[in-house]
Amino acid sequence: MRHVIVVVGSDEQRRQAVPQVCLLDDESVRESTWYASRNQDAPGVLLDDQPSFVLRFALLPLLAYRFYLLVHNTRLWGGKRPLVLIRGRSLGSRLAAYAGSWGGGDIVKADGSDGPALRPTRYVLQPDGKLKLFEA
Repeated sequence: MRHVIVVVGSDEQRRQAVPQVCLLDDESVRESTWYASRNQDAPGVLLDDQPSFVLRFALLPLLAYRFYLLVHNTRLWGGKRPLVLIRGRSLGSRLAAYAGSWGGGDIVKADGSDGPALRPTRYVLQPDGKLKLFEA
C-alpha cells in the first residue's frame, strides 16, 4: 500500500477536486490531506490566505517541522516513500515540497499547468492519474 498526502495551502486549493492517483499493478492507495494551518482538525485561515506577512513567516518553521514529521513517520510506518501531491507554486506548496522531500517523501506535481515544477519534484501526475518520472 502506498500513502498519498494531498497538500492544501489555500482556500482555492481546498475547493479544487482532489487529483486521483493510479499506481502500477493496481497497488492500493491510502490518502490523507494536510492543511497548511496550525490546527489540522479544524483548519481556519490557511498559510497562503494569511493576511499578515509577519504571521506567515512566524508559522513557517512550525508548519515545516510538523509536515516533516508527518512524512517521516508515514515512511517509517508504511515502509515506502509517501507521495506528496503539490498543486501550484505558492508558499504552502513550497514549504510542503521541501519539508516533504527532507522527510523522505516523493514530491508529485499534481496540477495540469505548464509552469515549471518545484525543484524537489520527482513525479508529474498525468491527466489519466498515472505517474511519470520528472525530467528536468
